[in-house]
Amino acid sequence: MGVCVDSCSDGPRAICRILQAIISGIFLFIGIVCQFWSGLNLNDVPLSSLCETYSGDGSPMTQSDFSSLLQWYNTFVGCKQQTCASYEGAASFFLNGNSYASKGSRIDMLRYADARFYCKYAPHQVSSQPQSVTCITKLMSNPYSDPYPCRLWPGQPVATTDNANWYVLPTDGTRGAMYHINCYDKLAVYSAFLKSLYQGTWSDSQIQVAQSEFLQGCVLDKGSDGYILIIGPIFAILGGVITTLTMFKKFNGPPWPEMGMNLLLISIILLLVSFWSISLSTTADISGNYTYCGSSQAPLVNQGRWFDNSPCIDQDSQGSRSWNPFISQLLLLDSVYVAGGVLTFLSTIMYLGLSSGFTESMMSEKFGKYLVTLQDIPMKIRLPFPPKNANPAKQ
Repeated sequence: MGVCVDSCSDGPRAICRILQAIISGIFLFIGIVCQFWSGLNLNDVPLSSLCETYSGDGSPMTQSDFSSLLQWYNTFVGCKQQTCASYEGAASFFLNGNSYASKGSRIDMLRYADARFYCKYAPHQVSSQPQSVTCITKLMSNPYSDPYPCRLWPGQPVATTDNANWYVLPTDGTRGAMYHINCYDKLAVYSAFLKSLYQGTWSDSQIQVAQSEFLQGCVLDKGSDGYILIIGPIFAILGGVITTLTMFKKFNGPPWPEMGMNLLLISIILLLVSFWSISLSTTADISGNYTYCGSSQAPLVNQGRWFDNSPCIDQDSQGSRSWNPFISQLLLLDSVYVAGGVLTFLSTIMYLGLSSGFTESMMSEKFGKYLVTLQDIPMKIRLPFPPKNANPAKQ
């Protein structure tokens, strides 16, 4: 057992096993490609897609933008020199109460800052507000209010009215949307912020050290998810290749059949874990909190928000039917990974079927004297007591 056949004259059984191996290989190839593509891109979404969601324009913050912000802030609080603006203050402001980022002993986790820190343009809704109204003045007037949308400083550029935006869900103690953004895109903005804040006080080498630490922290944050999403398909590949080889006489004996089956079983377990991981980081934390608004209008839906203020996934701030560019990309990656996982699961089951002959032989040789076979099970069972009225003719 464990091989195709002794000779190809065995006909139908040989053709069936060969076709099963071919179909399993096709399913596995498509599934693995889908899983690798989506798994590698799920936490590597371009910053431009999130900025387009936030303001309608995908441009990131630059050093000149941060310099304008810091200059206004120092003037606003009454500083003559650039000494009032601090790293700690900026981190506290842009973390926006994100307990997930600030619960540690350090406050330098700006890699979880909200979109205002990373995106250049303010949403077009602020055009109707006085230019003196900024995010800080809004919070000063009401610390418990939602400052969105707002300008970071009075001179911040505003997206044009024809660039509609979508509402970005607050982090509220989760990793949030920023977790899925490309680390190098975030690093470019972070570097611009450091150069503006510490211009003239930090050397280039010192800024480089801080940049390296930021990048390392960003990559390590995503390491566990990337490991879970990728390691399962690798086991499926190894199990599928080894199981296919067991169809040949050279590999039809131990340890190859057992190894192939074990790898396939491990890949199924890891596949279920990866489904849980990807659902937790996308559906539970982000996309599950958005609402499909459809063609609903006021009072149910107003400017891209449901009546309970949950953001729409399919309507922008102008009420037009268009998909949120960031959430739709997450949903696409999530769906592709799940579809690939289903194909991988089906191919794994089919590969296990190729090893069923070896499994039957092994169980018979090692455990046959202990187990009851199907032929040994009595098919006719005699009841100890006959049912009443079994022979009505005698009554």
